[in-house]
Amino acid sequence: MPSRWKSSHALSLGLALAACGVPEPPGSTGGVDGGDTACGRGVVVLSTDYQSTNLSLMAPSGEVRSGSFISSASRGVGLSAPLSGDVALPSEAVSGAHLVLIDRYPASVLTWVELTTGRVRAQLNVGTGFAANPHDYVEVSEELAYVTRFEPNSSSGLQPFDAGSDLLILDPRGPSITGRIDLSALIPVGLEGYHPRPDKLLRVGSQLYLLASAYSLDFRQSLPSRIARIDIATNTVQAVLELTGLHGCAGMDLSPNQTRLAVGCSGPFDSGAQVPVESGLALVRLTPELELERALFARDLVPDPTAYALSFASDEALVFTTFGRFPTESDARPDRLYELDLSTLEAVPLLESEGDPFTLRDVRCFTSTAPGEGCGACFVADAGRGVVHRYPIGDGQPRLAAPTPIRVDTRIGLPPSALGGF
Repeated sequence: MPSRWKSSHALSLGLALAACGVPEPPGSTGGVDGGDTACGRGVVVLSTDYQSTNLSLMAPSGEVRSGSFISSASRGVGLSAPLSGDVALPSEAVSGAHLVLIDRYPASVLTWVELTTGRVRAQLNVGTGFAANPHDYVEVSEELAYVTRFEPNSSSGLQPFDAGSDLLILDPRGPSITGRIDLSALIPVGLEGYHPRPDKLLRVGSQLYLLASAYSLDFRQSLPSRIARIDIATNTVQAVLELTGLHGCAGMDLSPNQTRLAVGCSGPFDSGAQVPVESGLALVRLTPELELERALFARDLVPDPTAYALSFASDEALVFTTFGRFPTESDARPDRLYELDLSTLEAVPLLESEGDPFTLRDVRCFTSTAPGEGCGACFVADAGRGVVHRYPIGDGQPRLAAPTPIRVDTRIGLPPSALGGF
């Protein structure tokens, strides 16, 4: 459905409801204390129907602390650009006093929201004249942050920093754009028809690790996805690792001991195969150099293509999802959630989607920083059931414990889709 049609339809519907005397959407349930607890700070739940968005805040224990912290319907909180239905959360848990929301395509707007009040501190358009489609955000300090811009700009050169398919450098204080890192070196010479398409971004010490999916402009062709290591002090690409044999990679997580990345790859667009040969997981060692430790192809692990949602439950256990499929010429398949033992490569199924596929949307594990407190847990956004499942990570236990379903928002009622941390 075209984005312009969505916007005009939503506006017309809103005017019609107002004319009919329908009550205003429920307001914010307020902010939360952003201080640390024995189990950390909290979990962000983004719920959406791809037209509207609602943010909820939970404690690591699963207690809902604010069911509607901010939403597309929020009024009087300082939103100059309302939240669309295509909002994402940073891969890294935010550590400061603000949440950062990434309004992707076509809005290209970052929004800083005060945790304690739910009010907007600032918004910044990172489009620089085109629909840049920002995908991830990492804040290094009060003065320095980075945002990946997925889309290239075919009409660049009209204003500063407008090339696209790059890594934009920000000063969050303003906020303002201060520079960009060109990622064209991620594409080999002679393959200029492809673009880096940077997606996920994680920080380890003085280095950034960026996942690039490497597609052609129309997405019909792809290269193996790749990871770039970027030095923060010099803002330069120091190394590039090709994930040989794996295409369409869009999920990435860092192990608790910060020595390894896991990457989720669904395969090329429109491959035609029920399980594309290029679908799977990658394990990448970070030290001393970037190294593809192992490529785990979906066909050797599970009966369906791996999806983008994955998270480390421990240094040797990974939780990930697979894509189902709608009934066509072949049988329908549900999405599935698995726990993978990285020592034995045994993948144990934990959950299936209910109803339509493509509804097990995101996975986020928070490993325990306080052994014996029962803090560690993996959260799964289940849009089909309208809940977030909390799987406890038992201290010293080899497997996740039985889950508890949590309905985070009982007022607006949008399906949970993405998870973040604060």
